[in-house]
Amino acid sequence: MASPHDTNQIPRILVVDDDATFLLLTRKTMERAGFLVTTCSTGEEALEVFAEVQPDLILLDVNLPGIGGVEVCTELRKISDEMLLPILLVTAGGDESAVVRGYTAGATDFIAKPINWTHFAHRADHLVQTSRGLSELRFNRASLTTVQRIAKLGGYTFNPETNETRWSDELNSIFGLDSSYAKSVAEPFANLIHPDDRERVLAASEEALNANKSFTVDHRLLLPNGDVRHVRYCGEMLENRLGHQLVTCIVQDNTHHTRALEQIRYLANFDELTGLTNRRQFNSRLSETLNQAKLTKNLVAVLILDVDRFKVINDTLGRTAGDQILQVVADRINSLVRSSDCVGQPGIAGPTAEVARVGGDEFTLFLPRIVHPTDAGRVAQRILEAIPEPIEVDGQHVTLMASIGISIYPLDGQDSEDLLRQAGRAMSFTKTQGGNGFQYYTESLNQTSLRRLVLESKLREAVDHGRLHLVYQPKCDLRTGEVIGMEALLRWQEPTLGFIGPDEFIPLAEEIGCISKIGRWVLLEATRQNKEWQDRGLRPIPVAVNVSSRQFSDTDVLEVVKGVLEETGLAPEYLEIEITESAMLEDEDATTRALQMIRELGIRISLDDFGTGFSSLSYLRRLPLDTLKIDRAFVMDLPDDPDANCIVEAIIAMAHVLKLQVIAEGVETVEQRDFLRSINCDEMQGYLFSKPVSPEEFEAFIQVEPSS
Repeated sequence: MASPHDTNQIPRILVVDDDATFLLLTRKTMERAGFLVTTCSTGEEALEVFAEVQPDLILLDVNLPGIGGVEVCTELRKISDEMLLPILLVTAGGDESAVVRGYTAGATDFIAKPINWTHFAHRADHLVQTSRGLSELRFNRASLTTVQRIAKLGGYTFNPETNETRWSDELNSIFGLDSSYAKSVAEPFANLIHPDDRERVLAASEEALNANKSFTVDHRLLLPNGDVRHVRYCGEMLENRLGHQLVTCIVQDNTHHTRALEQIRYLANFDELTGLTNRRQFNSRLSETLNQAKLTKNLVAVLILDVDRFKVINDTLGRTAGDQILQVVADRINSLVRSSDCVGQPGIAGPTAEVARVGGDEFTLFLPRIVHPTDAGRVAQRILEAIPEPIEVDGQHVTLMASIGISIYPLDGQDSEDLLRQAGRAMSFTKTQGGNGFQYYTESLNQTSLRRLVLESKLREAVDHGRLHLVYQPKCDLRTGEVIGMEALLRWQEPTLGFIGPDEFIPLAEEIGCISKIGRWVLLEATRQNKEWQDRGLRPIPVAVNVSSRQFSDTDVLEVVKGVLEETGLAPEYLEIEITESAMLEDEDATTRALQMIRELGIRISLDDFGTGFSSLSYLRRLPLDTLKIDRAFVMDLPDDPDANCIVEAIIAMAHVLKLQVIAEGVETVEQRDFLRSINCDEMQGYLFSKPVSPEEFEAFIQVEPSS
């Protein structure tokens, strides 16, 4: 902040008088003395130039034509923020009334004509320097007040002899206290110290002052309104000009800073959403527990829990609802573990059970001092029984399941890293078995984990070196039996591992982030092959390609499809895009817009695996669909299962009302085909007609009959 006055600046004087000789004499005298001089002959002129000149001193004749000097002085004080500006009124005689009126108007002093110019030059310089000094002092005080306000800093002095306290306005302002507070309380500051801190603070300050030393103490204040503030309290003994010893103290409000540090420390160790320990703190406490277990020879169980299919629920209901659900899950796990009667050996002191949230829907916990490994299984089972209790969120009841993996110290590992890794493998295995259960770590699970690592490496190589291939399965008209379409299906024959099923490598491709690259290749290869067949004169039929939900979130599917069609030259009506309901869960609005634009290109849209997704019926009216594919899970029980018959018949009727074609997947028997035909299903796909075949084999289905 800059000072309003520069002490090195040339002083400026404004002289107002109707005597031209006086003005000339004043100019010459004051310019020789180093002043910048501006002269005016009327009060009106002086008021006009005042703001522009910004004088350090004004010499103003009392008797002016028009507005007199006293009136000009009054107006100058009104328009000037600087009350310390020296204004000298010049009189020609002993007009006592003018003097009284002048001082009332704000004049600094009077000077009578004739003027001793030698003395006046010194007097003027003294007045200017004094005014500047006072202005600088006032500015510094204002700056100090501003700094103290920004820094939340106040102070007080205490006279031990008189018990008198002088309390600064800043101190009252910081803590929202009335100005009368310090006078109404015997020991105003000591009275504000938090009861739990008072003895410590007073002892520290008294000890320092008795030793003639300064002190600094961080503590809390309890204000009259109940607020708790964190302050830094500093003081020392000083001697005033009269030789009296005074205790001078500075108090800074550090509440915001202290709470910010507390929040930082909290976030460093705890999960903000659930209040549970976070990964860092959990690992630290687990390591401490294992160190103690090495001495006491206790068993310690480590459990990892992951909520099954939570992403579907989270994406469907929204992240806010998902967070609420996670909070309920955290409370259930924590309360069960804390109240469990089998998490420790009775009568033995030591670490308590710890629960942490370490990921989106993943929780870890350890059970110290268990008696037998089966104790961990009993706790896991109790958690699994509690998790499915319905949770009400936004008027909907949500039922969850979870997968738990368990490892035991020292049987499965010697440190926290090993135990967490083994528990994670056990949990992943539980997931592969359908979830909703728990699994102890066993050495055989290493083989499962090793296979996954090998598959991941081999899959990356296969993608980079073009070792994946497509097969094609025909789609048939149920009325005529004619092949009217085909589906391109991805296959992987790994040289060393053999055939790897899509159910195994497609989820892996999504996890490691290469599904979008694979998806574009499938689109390109399927359209290229179809265009090649057409160019060779084979019968043109559409090819269907499945697009995964990850492709919608990772890429601009519309641009990918347009690029593939442009590159291969295939007409849009010979391409069909198949999506599953999971594609809608990432961003339903964005996916719907993309599908609408794809359909506007002339490409057909099919909803695959209908009936197996989440809230599948709700999508039919909103999606720009042409075809509905009934999942093989419904077809396999036809026509012997009455329930399956009713479901499939209802799906077909509903689809036809919505003007959608219906194709049944997984048709393997004549009975299934005949039943589907009887309830007006449009198309079928399955082993009854043909399994997926190589491109060379598929050509037989689209050969054009020679004309007779």
